Amino acid sequence: MRAIQRQPAERSGSPVPGRARQALQDAGWTAAIVLPCALVAILTTRLLGPLALFWPANAVLLGMLLRHPERASAAGWLGALVAFLAADRIAGTGWAPTLWLNSANMTGVAAGYLAATRLLPAGALRLDQPRAMLSMLVVCLAGAGAEALVGGAAGPVLFGRALVPSLLDWFNGQLAIDIIVLPLFLAAPRSRPLGGFVARLRAPSRWHPHDVLPVAALALSLALAIVLGGPGVLALPVPALIWCALRYPVFPTLVLTALMSTAQLFAIVLGLLRLPDIDLLYLDALLSARLGIALVALGPMAVAIVNGARNDLLHRLDHLARHDHLTGALRRGAFLDRAGALLAERAAAGEPAAVLMVDVDHFKQVNDRFGHAGGDRVLAAVAAALQAELPRDAILGRLGGEEFAVLLPGAGAAQAGAAAERLRRRVAALPLPGVIEAGGPPPAGVTASFGLASCDARRPQGLEQLLARADAALYAAKAAGRNRVEAAEDPGSAPSA
Repeated sequence: MRAIQRQPAERSGSPVPGRARQALQDAGWTAAIVLPCALVAILTTRLLGPLALFWPANAVLLGMLLRHPERASAAGWLGALVAFLAADRIAGTGWAPTLWLNSANMTGVAAGYLAATRLLPAGALRLDQPRAMLSMLVVCLAGAGAEALVGGAAGPVLFGRALVPSLLDWFNGQLAIDIIVLPLFLAAPRSRPLGGFVARLRAPSRWHPHDVLPVAALALSLALAIVLGGPGVLALPVPALIWCALRYPVFPTLVLTALMSTAQLFAIVLGLLRLPDIDLLYLDALLSARLGIALVALGPMAVAIVNGARNDLLHRLDHLARHDHLTGALRRGAFLDRAGALLAERAAAGEPAAVLMVDVDHFKQVNDRFGHAGGDRVLAAVAAALQAELPRDAILGRLGGEEFAVLLPGAGAAQAGAAAERLRRRVAALPLPGVIEAGGPPPAGVTASFGLASCDARRPQGLEQLLARADAALYAAKAAGRNRVEAAEDPGSAPSA
């Protein structure tokens, strides 16, 4: 993730107003991120001690800067600092702790940002591969370590605490929050993060009631942890989180993991989740639990990322197996399977359908004149033209060579004829000189012949019969001079199986 270079200001007039406006926008953007996060943490969780128990502001700011590096300008950093200071002053914190503690906050965020943008290669933090988890840990460790060095030193001076426990408190507190919060920003969709989820809810055929079972198991595991108590219950939600990781995409799983980790943390603070009073070296029960919750969350996160990468790979392999690499149309077998199933579904619903057979005219001459590379470009251009003109529910397949087939579900004879004529004109209008990049003058143009076969709801036909009729009509179109649409004759009253 590298910082995006800014565009120069307009040449007309002074560039200062444009730069000043951009600086104000950057400062306002970072301040709007930091101020509410810091205020909520100070006013709610700092009541439990001199430091906030849950401080997400640093992780949120770092995540947003990594997603929008163009905002990491001097003005953006200044806006964040002002917001940090303002939050403490609004809460009544004195100037000495305000300056010291927020210097630590800024140091931690800057260290994490520099580790992500300078130490790691570009794209290392994209949570679509398992190795990205290690890169994320590097960023979290850098930020928490730098923050602890500055903020931990404030313990003996400001709060009368021993140095080592203060350093450990800062380090494990920020590390835990970074591990819980930062992945959400790295894995969140770039646009409309809830759009896919809402679309899934609106399409009942795409989800099953069993989809809620992992979430139900997660809630049950938290309830059992509260009832049972003890240090071992921190790992009780792990099986349910792994189930979520195997059932849901990466981002929803990370959201559930963050919510569960936060719920466990506050359950401990409020006394709902009982832990034994232990003191391990310089870590008391609360600090140990906080770090343990975050580290336990790494397991389900890693499973979600591995499963997401596996699903993406399977999707790409399935796409390669079903689609022609040259034209992007369905391969012959995939077209026959999908078109046959859709045709049977529409026939059962009492809807008409039509099939087109498409053949590029004089394609052998194109190959002979421009070579197979030029012919491949023509086929790709024809397929793109067909796909651009087809309705969304139509199916395009390449049956072989220069021959394509199209299923138009729900289209009657007249509607299919009009669609075929539009397709014919679209192909004939292809800018061939831009399609074929070879020596010599291009031919007059590319055209295609179309054969059309349709059936109505009263006499449904199988895909093989429609293809055979459309193929016969295609030969008639070629015999009649090419670059035309011919419709097959009605088969009569004999219904087909």
